[in-house]
Amino acid sequence: MPAPVWRQEWRTHPLRRPVDVVEAWALLAVGAALWVGAPATGLAAGWSVQNHDRAVAVEQAATRDRVDAVALQNAADVAPSPYDGGRGMKALVTVRWTAPDGQQGQGKALVPADLKRGEHTRIWLDDQHKVTTAPLNDTDIWLGAATIGASATALAAGAAALTGVGVRRLADRRRAAQWAYEWRHTGPDWTRGHA
Repeated sequence: MPAPVWRQEWRTHPLRRPVDVVEAWALLAVGAALWVGAPATGLAAGWSVQNHDRAVAVEQAATRDRVDAVALQNAADVAPSPYDGGRGMKALVTVRWTAPDGQQGQGKALVPADLKRGEHTRIWLDDQHKVTTAPLNDTDIWLGAATIGASATALAAGAAALTGVGVRRLADRRRAAQWAYEWRHTGPDWTRGHA
């Protein structure tokens, strides 16, 4: 029964060259980076983004107020907004509101595309009483973290794979140079006897 690969004496094989050992260790390191390092990088990046976004969400929740607003024009008369964030069709229309401190305000806000003039909607105001977006919610936070984590994993895996390709090419060039050198010294003796 043959010995397992890790117990074979591959380091003392008669055809082994130093470049083979260097390549084997380098590719082992690349494999570890690919299977362990890339996922760890993605998890770390995703975790970092999640923590950052949670802090931003807390700050936004503390500085933003949701108020009632009245549409001053029909949303159907305005082209749908490309900035609706994928949460249903929205239109950017002029609205009027009363801030929590009683100040009246007027400006443009994204509202449902079927809102008619005079109808009420809810909008978000920042601490300067300007229209803003809703604070980040759990879905936004998790989606951002997952996107960044997956991207970081893919980038780290790609870098590891490219490193492996580079190591293999360098090792192949070194082997080819060694073979050419040895053939220059061995070839004339080898072919002299057979000519």
